[in-house]
Amino acid sequence: MDLETDLTDRFSGGIAARYEDYDVFGSTFDWKVSARFDATESFALRGTATTGFRAPTPGQVNTLNVTTSADASGNLIPSGVYPVDHPVAIALGAIPLVPEESTSFTLGFVASPTANTNITVDYYDIQIDDRLALQNNTISADDVPLLRDAGVTNPELLVNSLANFFSNAYDSEVTGIDLAVTSYFSVAEGLITVDLRHNSNDHDVTNVAPGTINASRVFDLQNQVPEERTNLTFSYDTGGMFAGYVRANRYGSWQSTGGLFSPGDASDASSYGAEILLDLEVTLSFAN
Repeated sequence: MDLETDLTDRFSGGIAARYEDYDVFGSTFDWKVSARFDATESFALRGTATTGFRAPTPGQVNTLNVTTSADASGNLIPSGVYPVDHPVAIALGAIPLVPEESTSFTLGFVASPTANTNITVDYYDIQIDDRLALQNNTISADDVPLLRDAGVTNPELLVNSLANFFSNAYDSEVTGIDLAVTSYFSVAEGLITVDLRHNSNDHDVTNVAPGTINASRVFDLQNQVPEERTNLTFSYDTGGMFAGYVRANRYGSWQSTGGLFSPGDASDASSYGAEILLDLEVTLSFAN
């Protein structure tokens, strides 16, 4: 269901709702509310509030990928990823997965200070709960009775093996500001467009379940994407033979660990400075 209407000459609003039912994960009800208030002909406030979800994929629910390797003594040890309803996973504490759920808010304004300039500024806050990640386990001798009680045959053969499964592992929140300024100018029978876009964002990871993502992964999630990005584009179009643009893209500084090769505590994090990339495009159109 999606409804939108003008409540007054200056105030408009909309609501949307969606209900879905899953055989594995039950039902979900999500909604969206939006509103816009035109304070003047050249200035308006706007905002939205929405919820959403992402169901676990069939691979995250049903993956059974076990490989066998030999240890230093020549013993064959199976290691791998198990479905959450597998006896091995259940014995190690696996519980049914639930969908990732999000709640987001935006608040901003639209302004036209002059006849040829438009400005938009929006603040956003996106909260995502129960995000999915692998739960990492190394089976010990203390786990053998639990595995045997869960119905695993010869559980002692699994000692020292890796037994991983997906779980709802952590929450995250992304906040930021989007800025867009566009101006148009008529020059020499053509149109010049100046377009400035800027995004500033911050990613925070919380409520990390033990044994899931380590400190290095948390660090990368929070720092691998530059917190600042700016695009400035100058384009010119004659409406005929010639068109083109030049664009500067600035990516702010960022940091990263060695990922899979990191010791896991983010002690190997490296920093990278801001960079500017330039794009140039020229289009010539010839009549037949």
